[in-house]
Amino acid sequence: MVVLRIITRSGGPGVRVDTAIYTGYEIPPYFDSMCLKLVVWALTWDEMVARGRRAIDDMRLHGIKTTANYYQQILKHPDFIKGKFNTGFVPAHPELLNYSVRRHPSDIALVLAAAIAAHVGR
Repeated sequence: MVVLRIITRSGGPGVRVDTAIYTGYEIPPYFDSMCLKLVVWALTWDEMVARGRRAIDDMRLHGIKTTANYYQQILKHPDFIKGKFNTGFVPAHPELLNYSVRRHPSDIALVLAAAIAAHVGR
């Protein structure tokens, strides 16, 4: 089982997070791959895209791999920004699968803090 740690949560006007997970939640080995659903709305398309990007950037889940960077790639794609997409968008853009798996600085800080604590013996 994986113990999940939620550092921050997306929120604010036009942002809703639907989930049943919480800090300390133990994800069983046969979990549903959708542990969290992020819903974003706005009065304009451009505002919705910007709000979606911010909401994903604000989300920090430790202890589990997410597809947040993949969705950021979609939100940054010129065709998506222009609203030119349909149900064939993902298969038509296999390059989106080459998204960065670079860690957020808070992830790195968490690992360093755990290493220092282990070294000191706490």
